[in-house]
Amino acid sequence: MQPLLTIEHLSKVFPGQVALDDVQLEIKAGSTHALVGQNGSGKSTLIKILAGYHEPTGEPVAVFHRPDGADEPLALGDGGAADAAGIRFVHQDLGLVDTVSTVENLALGGGYRTRFGRISWKAETRRAIADLTELGFDDFDVRAPVGALAPSQKTAVALARALRGWENGARLLVLDEPTASLPGADVARLFDAIRRVKERGVAILYVSHHLEEVFEIADEVTILRDGKNVATMPIGELDHERLIELMVGHVVERRRAVISSERGSVLLDAHQLSGGNVRVLDVQVHAGEVVGVAGITGSGREHVIPLVTGQIPSNDGRLYVGDAEVPPFSPRAAIAAGMAFVSADRQRQGNFATLSVTANTTMSDVKRNSQGPRLVHSKERAEAEGWVSKLRTKTSSTEAPMATLSGGNQQKVLFARGLRLKPKVIVLDEPTRGIDVGAKEEIHSLIDQAAAEGSAVLVASTDTEELVRLSHRILILRDGVIATELLGDEITVENIERAQLQQQTKSKVSHS
Repeated sequence: MQPLLTIEHLSKVFPGQVALDDVQLEIKAGSTHALVGQNGSGKSTLIKILAGYHEPTGEPVAVFHRPDGADEPLALGDGGAADAAGIRFVHQDLGLVDTVSTVENLALGGGYRTRFGRISWKAETRRAIADLTELGFDDFDVRAPVGALAPSQKTAVALARALRGWENGARLLVLDEPTASLPGADVARLFDAIRRVKERGVAILYVSHHLEEVFEIADEVTILRDGKNVATMPIGELDHERLIELMVGHVVERRRAVISSERGSVLLDAHQLSGGNVRVLDVQVHAGEVVGVAGITGSGREHVIPLVTGQIPSNDGRLYVGDAEVPPFSPRAAIAAGMAFVSADRQRQGNFATLSVTANTTMSDVKRNSQGPRLVHSKERAEAEGWVSKLRTKTSSTEAPMATLSGGNQQKVLFARGLRLKPKVIVLDEPTRGIDVGAKEEIHSLIDQAAAEGSAVLVASTDTEELVRLSHRILILRDGVIATELLGDEITVENIERAQLQQQTKSKVSHS
């Protein structure tokens, strides 16, 4: 494969921080090139420079190589130049408008086709169906609001929008964490779509924290660490452990949850709960126990945590935290009863990005740092500094805005916010989504420690390796009910994936 894009001497310096330091990158035509590294390694900065969001520091050299041997210089830090050169992007948040249809979302980039000054909705609908069918997605109504679609379908819409008009010059597709919210079966479907894109001759720059995906989809991989190139090599020359070592800079010890023969008292008791896609949920979690929740999209897995935490209304059933019954649809009551929870959507439902690390840490209970009606800021800062030290959170200061922290360090702040309450129950939804392998193990260790100190932990995740790493029991949902429970030696990635795929097949049969 011939080089498509070569970047040399790419640097970016922010005040007090070197984000990229003389980075080199070469992407070959018709290849999938993975870009990996821990949070803060420089991946996001590189992508934002390509997209024109940041300007580089210094004078980097970027060149597109044409098949005829001619070179085309690319002005880095210029979004218009990137678009004109044929670079397309699918960012992690997808950038879709949930309240309008797929047809309208696809038109956001290039506009509508019109006839006699009016939008031709029939033509636009046919065009949308054709775009999605070409990617292997022809199983949903393109006129329905995008907010009602499954995660894999939303990702397909973003992918189709990025590639609309690809025949007029799209050469490089940048995918930034495209599978962050997808379970295994949906990831496989997305990979089929990516391979179809490659068959068109479009190169892929693939950014992901899921290393098993990198080994499945990538031809080459570039590893960044602390803003510098560590290595670029064919994926066939690496194994999983060596890739992690290159990313982190040392060998990462991978543990497994220790299963005790004795269980504590029941601290979380959900009895006949229903709501969202959950028809009936019966689950008890004991002190010192971590219970995992798995299931394909639409199985009910995605609504278990919002239902238990009161973020969505329940139609029936009862929920107890310890001896206290928690009224439905009341996160405030759940917290008051002794529950702490971390949402899957860190940016929209967890962080206050412009507020400080201190404020984000202590807002779960401001009274403990108050004196009468006044908040004592010195006590508040001292507590936040204690948690930063305890959890080894990397931040320039506890007064730094949350937006300046990497994803893994933001997640540590959210854990500190919950752990400072000394909760009886900890409920986690995708606790390490978008977090690098080193920070992931640190978060897992926090969960281990919380369980060892007597909390009951309920965790839902689309990352099957994470569930195997953390769980004493795993519940797998189908059609809104718990269909399978895995215990002890039954808890393996293969068993979880097999159960989910079998359930998907059964579900299709039962609805045919």
